[in-house]
Amino acid sequence: MEFISDYIQIIVAAIYAIALFFTIVTFQRSKRIDQIASLGDVMNELRDVDRELAKISSGPQYDEVRSQWFSRMFNSLEWLSFMINEKIMTDKKLVEFIKPVIIRYYDDTFLKSAAVIERDSDNYPQFKKLYQALKSKSK
Repeated sequence: MEFISDYIQIIVAAIYAIALFFTIVTFQRSKRIDQIASLGDVMNELRDVDRELAKISSGPQYDEVRSQWFSRMFNSLEWLSFMINEKIMTDKKLVEFIKPVIIRYYDDTFLKSAAVIERDSDNYPQFKKLYQALKSKSK
């Protein structure tokens, strides 16, 4: 009888180990899905802002309107940069995927379209920090 009890305990322990393994795998997948969803939200926001900016006519009379949309864009990039810098977004494939996008937005949009006050101020520190880190790694 004692041997049967030992076998049952071993089987139960194995079942618990398998259940723990699947719990860990599920948690990791859930975390990755959350990161993908967060990245998708930011990318959708950036796409929407790009669309709105394209609708604005050129000319100095529209500078204030454009400035508001750029501010919204930079806030979205700041949030994304914060998630990457603080290791909230840790999936290496996602981070690698987004690197050229961050660099492009910084070089092509932030440096050219942000007001001098915004570029030189303490605004968007996470975005600037991430850009510097990405540029130093790419050299």
